[in-house]
Amino acid sequence: MRRPGRMPQQAMLASALLMLSLAVSVSVWALQRSIRSRAHNYPETPVAIKRSSATLIETFPTPTQLSIPGVTKTKLSRVRYANRAGQLPSTLVLEGQVTCRNQGKKPIEAIGLTIVLLDAFYQPVQPASHPEPYFSHQVMLSIAAGSETTIPWSYDAVSADVQEVAVIVTRVRFADGTVWAAPPEELIDIF
Repeated sequence: MRRPGRMPQQAMLASALLMLSLAVSVSVWALQRSIRSRAHNYPETPVAIKRSSATLIETFPTPTQLSIPGVTKTKLSRVRYANRAGQLPSTLVLEGQVTCRNQGKKPIEAIGLTIVLLDAFYQPVQPASHPEPYFSHQVMLSIAAGSETTIPWSYDAVSADVQEVAVIVTRVRFADGTVWAAPPEELIDIF
């Protein structure tokens, strides 16, 4: 028999789990959108990109903020609401991965990827603080001759205008210490 004024343990546990899930969901809210990703392989590259994917993730400190274009429709206003004062801006992160195959006869110990961010008109999205319209990602890993591996990457994006990502292998260091470098040409012209 249950005493009056006491909750059963199962109800208390369910209540605690509900409060915990609400506390976790209130602290961070994120939206994500798949970004078109394409790869370019030079004719004599020792590492070929087989597959490439990318996702733009916008994280909000509070669940009342939503603003990725194309996902949600928001209206901008010059009115400053008291209940929105002190809200932190959202953060944008591009996350992706490429699957590479070692086409050479020597094992590889490092790969340099160059990733170009493009808008809807295939123009580079260039952050004001970065002098180049692309970023480089170096990965130290071992790939045996003829093997494939998946390489994850991430980048703090500056704009939700990124509609496409172009990925290219620009450097390869082999286990014997020799280095292959991509031909010196303008990356934007390739894509």
